[in-house]
Amino acid sequence: MLWRFRKFGFLSAVGIATALGGYLMLPEGPTPASAQVGTVTFPDLEKLVHYTTVRRGVTREHMLISQTALDAIQAGQPVPTGTNVVLVDHQSDVLARYLIAQKNGDGPDDWAYQAFNPDHSIKADDESPARCFSCHQSRQDRQFMFTFNDARSFKP
Repeated sequence: MLWRFRKFGFLSAVGIATALGGYLMLPEGPTPASAQVGTVTFPDLEKLVHYTTVRRGVTREHMLISQTALDAIQAGQPVPTGTNVVLVDHQSDVLARYLIAQKNGDGPDDWAYQAFNPDHSIKADDESPARCFSCHQSRQDRQFMFTFNDARSFKP
């Protein structure tokens, strides 16, 4: 009976050591899901390509991306670092905001998100970059883009 208690104690110690070791091996710094406000830059919209429009009721969303990123997507390559994917959000035909996803690193999930007001200032009052990332995780296999198939099939 005593050996069972020792065995339990040994296994408990191994479990604690494993959990602690795993915790200590976590990457330092913020994860993509906790991107800081202000890490996304507002792009020059004139240099982007309008590749699709999504309509839902009174909502009209124009999707913009660079030609370089479109070429990469269509060639089956990762979206290049520095790419901005812009959603121009109109509500009842009035510009409401810009939602911008920016590829900030070489990793497949190195995306940051930010909402901007129509005047291009950061819209931080009711928008959450972490919430954007958590929703876009469902599209990881499509480079975190809900309109990935539209970009892949876009013809100018």
